Amino acid sequence: MCGNPLISGCWILARPAFVTFAAVGVTSLLAAFVPAAEVTVTRLDGTTIVGELKSFDDEQVVITTNDDETRVPTAQLVSLRWPAPPAADTPHPFSAASLVELIDGTLLPVDQLSVKESNATLMLVGPLNSDDKTLKVPVKQLSTVRFRPLEGPLAAQWDEIRGLNLASDMLVPLERDGKSLDYVEGVLGNILDENIEFKHEGKPMRVDRAKLAGIVFYRQKGELAAEPKSVIHGRSGLRAPVAHVRLSDGTAAMTTIAGTQFKWPLDDISFVDFSAGKILYLSDIEPASNLWTPLVGLPSGATAAAQYGRYRRDGSAFGGPLTLPSVDDESTSQPALAHSFNKGLAIHSRTELVYRLPAGFRRFIALAGIDPATSASGNVRLRILGDDRELLTSDIAGHLPPQVIDLDIDNVKRLTIVVDYGQNLDAGDWLNLCDARMVK
Repeated sequence: MCGNPLISGCWILARPAFVTFAAVGVTSLLAAFVPAAEVTVTRLDGTTIVGELKSFDDEQVVITTNDDETRVPTAQLVSLRWPAPPAADTPHPFSAASLVELIDGTLLPVDQLSVKESNATLMLVGPLNSDDKTLKVPVKQLSTVRFRPLEGPLAAQWDEIRGLNLASDMLVPLERDGKSLDYVEGVLGNILDENIEFKHEGKPMRVDRAKLAGIVFYRQKGELAAEPKSVIHGRSGLRAPVAHVRLSDGTAAMTTIAGTQFKWPLDDISFVDFSAGKILYLSDIEPASNLWTPLVGLPSGATAAAQYGRYRRDGSAFGGPLTLPSVDDESTSQPALAHSFNKGLAIHSRTELVYRLPAGFRRFIALAGIDPATSASGNVRLRILGDDRELLTSDIAGHLPPQVIDLDIDNVKRLTIVVDYGQNLDAGDWLNLCDARMVK
């Protein structure tokens, strides 16, 4: 024995072979997905088109609606989304697939993997022909391999380990009967049929793959040459930041930003994100200045009270997501249906936020309303200024529907948002500024 609980004996060289992952039924599950009859196209201005996808490439998306074709340049797009399949009829296949992560952030669900010296061979999941299923890439393109699905605490531990950025490769074994993860530093070698060749403290060893949650390759951090034109997501776990894409014969032929080329079944694609470089959410940048002025002055040392009125990013003042009632629901006879938002700001009166804007953004778009938790009393005056020029002044109250904001900020260098006291002084004054974003 080699003195390490991971090791099932010292290094024994063997013929490299495919590692077959526990991916039973993945191909048949993917084949069960039928092409969605309709897709939803969302433009930068927030408008949508629903229709059948006719074609999609680097330059444009073509949608057919009522026998009419609509061509939308990809430069004007935020997303392309397929409806979710009925959960009962089409179980999610990702639970049975293993994931290979490439250095550009691409995630590939695979049935098989082999590594021999400086080359890796992947067998992609999905109903592809044999030539398209086999993908060969240099080992230097691999970042991580997850051999099994990880959820909850195990997923958090995996993310923590892969984020360590140590100057060595790592094995990530399962510990405590699969209830936790650990890591061992060393140098990865070939991936064999049941084992992985590994040097630990200079000693060659052979590690049983069944004991591992995954492996992490040492990679020096470096900037990739370009932003993706889109990021393609699949129900099977695919994530591909692509430089080029083209639909043909029920597949999407892709080239990632690091130059990896492969095909993927169109039936599995669920979402295409075109927003990279086109949208900047206000909650993702630091304000140049941030001032909350309470209605009644606070004594020195009242730190808890001072924290109460600070603005929140991407969450409400009361915990949980930002919510607002439907903008179309003006009925007061029954409670309005609340909608949740992943991005935005929760701002108390009286607060002034000032942001320095990067060049190139033309419009500021958001949805503004009082948090439903304080809608009975909340009432504020919202002012938005661009380079000290007033762009919007509006009274917002809890009994009113949310207000759609769409402002011209072309050439604006400084955006100021003021949430001031309304008719009820500061009672219930929590304004939710949802999906607050700049677009090009």
